Amino acid sequence: MKTAGLVVLWLSTLIIAFVGGWSIMYRVSYVVLLLGVLSWLWALISAKTLSVERRSRTQRAQVGGYFEEWVAVDNTWYLPKAWVEIRSDSNLSEHGVRRGFFLGPKARRSWTLRTQCTSRGKFTLGDIVVLTGDPFGLFQRQVRFPSSATVVVYPKTVDFVTPGHVPGQLPGGAEQKGHVPFVTPTAAGVRDYQPSDPYSRIHWPTTARIGRLMVKEFELDPFSDVWIALDLDRQAHFGHGPESTEEYAVTVAASLARHFLMQNRSVGLLAQREVLPPDRGIRQLTKVLELLAVVRADRWESLTELMSSESMRVSRLATMFVVTPSASPDWVNVCQHLAERNVKVLVALVESATFGSGAAAIDVVGSLAAATIPTYLVKRGEPLEGLLTQPQEGMIMNADWVHHAR
Repeated sequence: MKTAGLVVLWLSTLIIAFVGGWSIMYRVSYVVLLLGVLSWLWALISAKTLSVERRSRTQRAQVGGYFEEWVAVDNTWYLPKAWVEIRSDSNLSEHGVRRGFFLGPKARRSWTLRTQCTSRGKFTLGDIVVLTGDPFGLFQRQVRFPSSATVVVYPKTVDFVTPGHVPGQLPGGAEQKGHVPFVTPTAAGVRDYQPSDPYSRIHWPTTARIGRLMVKEFELDPFSDVWIALDLDRQAHFGHGPESTEEYAVTVAASLARHFLMQNRSVGLLAQREVLPPDRGIRQLTKVLELLAVVRADRWESLTELMSSESMRVSRLATMFVVTPSASPDWVNVCQHLAERNVKVLVALVESATFGSGAAAIDVVGSLAAATIPTYLVKRGEPLEGLLTQPQEGMIMNADWVHHAR
């Protein structure tokens, strides 16, 4: 609109000069024309001599934590920029920059954007768009700096508060006695070197101390695998956003994986159309969090179908932790079949009734108690840190719980 007004002004002065023969109007028209040309060149040069730099400390964040990004705008020429506007579009909650400022010759303006992550997922940081022009605002130029950068926000995890000694609640698996001829993560001790032993098994500190070759002996890992079965059946979940059964279930699954992996356990993850084989260590924790960051409760496969189809992956003496809000007791039968195969089954039951809708979980808890399967109840608004403290085993339900479930 300002550009059109400038053109109208120039044409008006030029017509008046022609019609009236006023020499001063010719001069005015020249000034207006010169102003327009200079302003157009100023806006063009200003746009051509802009550069944007952005850096982030990491491409990973976690719900409840903060994501930080550094953004800088540079004027690479000696012509000052009377006004500059910058904006960025990101689908990461409130992350973005929208500022207007003056930028002098060869100057830089920079900001650190710090955004709290409130939801898990994979987000794009978006392009940065810079708008500038001449000092009079007659001409504007927009420069887009494309970006394909993404940030993955992991689900929240909690540290469980467990008693010092809880026999039978979190079984470690069956201990395997006897030494084995191959390398395992568990070293049992050292012995004298034999001609058939590989040099890689020589324990050099002991060899140096004793004065003869000593090799390491290994035994089978005394801990069985831990499987976490996360129910993503869309018909079983209720609520939206952070206060939903989906987010509570994902948080519990992520926290359990971290809990066991920090104990150097081998952990695997099962979900509808998602299988992560058991492994241990920080790398496995990263894989679990990467997967849980993007999964959604949008599957049509039920928990019963999931456990029936994937039960053969679970070896004898393993531990399976089922995380589900399902109020249908059908899947309890599959848990019983796993228990008959010497698989230790535990359940973290997200009570959907406490999320505003869904059926009460009293039938499921009763079936689990009858099958002597330890059950940990997850309710909306209650802290998860104490989840593993006391299981609802053997039909431990007081009158208040029954009244609330109904």
